[in-house]
Amino acid sequence: MNRYMKTITLDDEAYARLKAWKRAKGDSFSTVVKRIVPEAGTLGSMELFVMRREAAEEKDAILQASIELSTSAGHDPWT
Repeated sequence: MNRYMKTITLDDEAYARLKAWKRAKGDSFSTVVKRIVPEAGTLGSMELFVMRREAAEEKDAILQASIELSTSAGHDPWT
């Protein structure tokens, strides 16, 4: 763990939004911020950020379509 930690203050709504971006149980808020907030100052970092978000949105859409397809077919993959 990094020994140079900072404390920040978030209101309840900001905390809930940040928490919603966690993907896995082990995700830290630092991991989430690094994943979703681009580095400031360069067009290249902003472009990389946009490309990553587009890829994540495509994956989300595929997952959602798969869920809807299995649900509409009446098939429960967990049984």
